[in-house]
Amino acid sequence: MKTQPKYAENIIVLVQYMDSYRWFVTDKEIWFLDFKKLIAAYVEKGFHVPKPNDFSERFNIPVVNEDTAKAFLENIADDEVEVEELKHILKQTTYQDTYIDISDMYPSLYINFDHKELISYYPEPASYELYVPDGWIGYYKNSVEDIPEKYWYWIVDGQNLFVQTS
Repeated sequence: MKTQPKYAENIIVLVQYMDSYRWFVTDKEIWFLDFKKLIAAYVEKGFHVPKPNDFSERFNIPVVNEDTAKAFLENIADDEVEVEELKHILKQTTYQDTYIDISDMYPSLYINFDHKELISYYPEPASYELYVPDGWIGYYKNSVEDIPEKYWYWIVDGQNLFVQTS
C-alpha cells in the first residue's frame, strides 16, 4: 500500500465506475469532485485563491465526473488497495477505545460514477457532498449499508472490527 490511512489526511474511498468497485487510499484533498465550485465558495467567503484556474495538483482535472473519471482513476491507480490489504491493516492495528483512532480506517467516501452520486461520511467539516458536479447528488450519511458486502473489509471471520474494543 503506497499511502497509509491517517485521520484527516489520507482517506479511504470506494469508487464505483463502469460496474466495478475499487478502494483507494489517498490524500483527502483530491476528492472534492468539483474544484470550480470549491474555489468559488472560498472566494465568496472572502478568501484569496492565488491561482484559481490552476488544477495541476489534481492532474489538470477541474471537475471529476463520469466524463473525466477514467483519466482521474488512471492517475491515482498507484493508490488503489485491495479489500484484503485493508482487512490486514485493520486486523493488525490495535486501537484504543476512541473514535479518533478507529476513524483512520473508516470509509470516508463512496463515489458512484455510474449513478452520479457521492456519499460522504467524512467526520470533519469538509462537506464533500456540497462540491459535486452538476447533475450529481451528494449527501452526508454513513455509507456502509450502501457498499456491497463483498467489499466490507471491516468484517473479518464474521466479526465487525469497527465495533470491537481493545
